[in-house]
Amino acid sequence: MENILILPKKASWFSAVLLLLVTLFGVSCKTDIYDEFDQGVNAPLALSTSKESVVLQETIAASEAVAFNWTTGSNYGTNNSISYTLYLDRQGNNFQNSVVADMGKAIFQKKYSVKEFNDLLLGLNLTPGVETTIEAKVVSKVSGTDLSDSTTTTLKVTSYQPVSTTLFLIGDATPNGWSADDATPLTLNPSAPGRFTWQGRLKTGDFKFITTKGAFLPSYNKGTSPTQLVYRTSDAEPDDKFTITQAGLYAISVNLLDMTISIVEGSAPPYSELWIVGDATPNGWNIDNPNKMRVDRSNPYVFTYNEVLNAGEFKIPTFTGNGWAGDFYMPLANNQDLSLTGVQLVRGGSPDLKWRITTPGAYKIRLDLETMEIDIKPFTPPTQIWFVGDATPNGWDIGNATPLVRDAVNPNIFTYTGALKAGEFKFPLQKDFNGDYYMPVTANEDITSTEMKFVPGGQPDNKWKISAAQAGNYKITIDVLHETIKFEKQ
Repeated sequence: MENILILPKKASWFSAVLLLLVTLFGVSCKTDIYDEFDQGVNAPLALSTSKESVVLQETIAASEAVAFNWTTGSNYGTNNSISYTLYLDRQGNNFQNSVVADMGKAIFQKKYSVKEFNDLLLGLNLTPGVETTIEAKVVSKVSGTDLSDSTTTTLKVTSYQPVSTTLFLIGDATPNGWSADDATPLTLNPSAPGRFTWQGRLKTGDFKFITTKGAFLPSYNKGTSPTQLVYRTSDAEPDDKFTITQAGLYAISVNLLDMTISIVEGSAPPYSELWIVGDATPNGWNIDNPNKMRVDRSNPYVFTYNEVLNAGEFKIPTFTGNGWAGDFYMPLANNQDLSLTGVQLVRGGSPDLKWRITTPGAYKIRLDLETMEIDIKPFTPPTQIWFVGDATPNGWDIGNATPLVRDAVNPNIFTYTGALKAGEFKFPLQKDFNGDYYMPVTANEDITSTEMKFVPGGQPDNKWKISAAQAGNYKITIDVLHETIKFEKQ
């Protein structure tokens, strides 16, 4: 039997009125919401810029240059989403060579940094330093339809010519002399365009800067004072150079934006000699006979020790005191992981922190007192090394470089026996001029040289140089672990 609920007449009248009010309110809300939505998606598409004109300056390359803003536009009552594309070109070019930025959906602004916008303008072949009018266009497209709209605006812009992102030292005061092909690179500050630094040894003599390896022009030369630069683009322009009167360590800072240079003679490293002691080393804990580290003649802040180490511990004495009471270079924590580079000077040797070698074998240790970093790496010798240069049998033909012979007993020893002509040479580890090398510590060392060093990437490009008087038949023996070289005339 079906149950039927019968309301009294009074209740029925009240329910009907209530239902009518709810319906009217719902319709009203729906209409308001629709009207508001309809206004948003059916308004005309409009494009504007945050500035009427822009003068770009490289000194503020990371700051905002300009913002392009556009309205929603219309979806023509389809209730479909809208996507946007921004076009930029020279005024009057009808967007035939435009830069295009696909903005996607629900994006109504595009901001450019000074550097980004300047790069974009140079891509449009605008002349740096000259005010030019560009035209911007935004195109809206309704998804799933052929419906679209567009609007344009203009903007006056002045771009700049960016300074070089590379800079090199060249001159007889520099490590690699006047060779433009072997010019010494400076380091670019990645967050400050135009700012370069370099630290190292300079000899007495002159130097200037070039922007491209192998090209003497353009160059940056000495300006009206020792702190000013001048940009030189022609051999007809004055070729004034910076002069070093006292050989030593120098720090050079260059700012190509304000054309200034700072040349500061550096202080000497805190120690000219260091040692290594511990049961991991050949001489053990004998503080009266520790193993000596090798100072890098091209950088006296750097000390190296390459050797077969035992399982055990070690630390680095300075001998500023009597035996164990002196100062030591030690890790930041006892038995610090060998992959970590942290190092500290511990006065008086306490607390007594040490590095630990757990896997015996050949290691290369490099301590830099300037950066206060240490590298401790296991060493595996290469299986093949070559001999290249105009002093060698096959000259500079890297694809036909002369191989050295690896010793059958000691894999760290390689030899060459044969003619050595007047000229230069070095030892590549790959048949590739951009590969790794064993090279002399400084440029133009001859047959009296006894040290060499591993140079990843081959820079700086130092080479041995043999005079006509020294040419002849030789046996050359190199030890890649201890980084030594020996010349024996036959």
